[in-house]
Amino acid sequence: MSRARVSGVATLREQEVRFPFDGEAARANRVVRERQLDVLRGVPLDEWTRASRCTGWPVHNVVRHVVQMNEVMVGTAEAARAGERYERMRGFDAKTTPSAWLADAPAAAPEETLAEFERTTRAVIDAGDAVGADVPVGSPAGRQPWARVLLHALFDALVHERDVTEPLGRTTPHDPAHLPVVGYVLLLAARVACAYGREFAVRIDLGEQALGVSSRGPGLTPASTALAGGGGTGGAVGVAGARGGSAGRGPPRTQLASASSMATSRTER
Repeated sequence: MSRARVSGVATLREQEVRFPFDGEAARANRVVRERQLDVLRGVPLDEWTRASRCTGWPVHNVVRHVVQMNEVMVGTAEAARAGERYERMRGFDAKTTPSAWLADAPAAAPEETLAEFERTTRAVIDAGDAVGADVPVGSPAGRQPWARVLLHALFDALVHERDVTEPLGRTTPHDPAHLPVVGYVLLLAARVACAYGREFAVRIDLGEQALGVSSRGPGLTPASTALAGGGGTGGAVGVAGARGGSAGRGPPRTQLASASSMATSRTER
């Protein structure tokens, strides 16, 4: 059994966390993103004008957004290797910045965007292996080891994969490589619960593996949130279930309050 701990602190960004999946992040990043290259190549370009799950965005715009976030990850990795902070994400608002970035970007044909998706995805795969897992890097969830920044970005990429494939009637198969991402999303939810002084507990039965995350501490207000069900589909449900808060649909980060609490993440193998 491996454990991760979140100490109760003033804000989400100040928390320090130990997480058992850090050593698997680079591999998950490589395996999932290589599969996504095949997924997008399988979408006919004449379907890129169809609506995605993102309100107001056709499939093409979702892919353009993923390309821009890939560029962010590459820039973040380059800054981390130089011991610097990547400044483009400063002031990033998940509700407004992606649309603003797309509006500022030059127009591109689907063929051009597909080529850029392939180029930048390969660059993110290489970046995942180029930075040490323990190197601290700024992220939307505070300063975290590079491994968790990779998982945060991979979660975003998986959500956007479903934004494209589900409206087109395609499915995303369950993949054991998703497990570190599911663990990270649940840990992030537990950290938010800690910052609010709330209790949180969820367990996902994945057959041969079980993943549980809980937060607890003195003086916490009892509350619980189920992000995923059991069974073999737990991974896919978990990745989709926490999208609201992580994608800017939850409470603003400035509202996160102080808490004296602890979150524990356990994987039982």
